[in-house]
Amino acid sequence: MEQSQRRTEVLGPLRERVAKAVGSRLDDKLALQLALACAMREADDLVEFLAPRHVAAAVLKAQSEVAVTPGEWSVVFGCDAPPLRDGGVTAVVQSREFAPEIERVGEAMQCTIAEAEQGARYARAWTRALCYVAVHFEEADEALTTTLGTLVRADARRIEELRETIDDEGVETMLMTKVLKALSDSVL
Repeated sequence: MEQSQRRTEVLGPLRERVAKAVGSRLDDKLALQLALACAMREADDLVEFLAPRHVAAAVLKAQSEVAVTPGEWSVVFGCDAPPLRDGGVTAVVQSREFAPEIERVGEAMQCTIAEAEQGARYARAWTRALCYVAVHFEEADEALTTTLGTLVRADARRIEELRETIDDEGVETMLMTKVLKALSDSVL
């Protein structure tokens, strides 16, 4: 089955799930952004920044139902799912504000990205943006594995320490918003 058809089959029900939680239909890109935000460990500020107050409140009440699932992430953003267009991902990844964040992610996954295949994937702006989002997820390891193809076990402790640091510091709301918007623009 063609990748875009598989994405469509996943994004339709996802959009409907978000619309059901909100009580009205939303733009496809906003629905995807909210579903991604809801999969994160600290979604509140991000959801409130992405959507109007009444929409954010409704989405947060149904956060677990709205959140993108690991299977949906795999189809839409997995290592075998290239973007349809850049959507601004390259500009965000090359920004000064993104550099220290992705450097921490790269340090945590140093053994994984030292592998030829995973390193080649990680060199792409698209994959770096996905890894940045994935480390904020509740199911971070699964999302990272889907994004890169595999994770080297030697990185597990460093990734866990990075997650703890992120939890202590909180999400960089403005940067994450830019990344989520660019990712949704890339696939929709």
